[in-house]
Amino acid sequence: MYVDEQIILRDNLPDGLQRDFMELQEYYNTGDWFMFDTVFEAIEASVKAYYLAGKISREDLNSIFKKYGIA
Repeated sequence: MYVDEQIILRDNLPDGLQRDFMELQEYYNTGDWFMFDTVFEAIEASVKAYYLAGKISREDLNSIFKKYGIA
């Protein structure tokens, strides 16, 4: 469970991703590592799908994964 608070994601990411990140942040804030990891697995697939569909940039993809400790 990791969140780099120094990395700021752009404000106009798709609404679905923003909701996912809010949920993930709640689990992070409460220290619920199990739910954090479980939810992030789904978010990771969603982020990749948004990228492949052209809804987010490669820079967005990299920033998201760096923020949440994947890259």
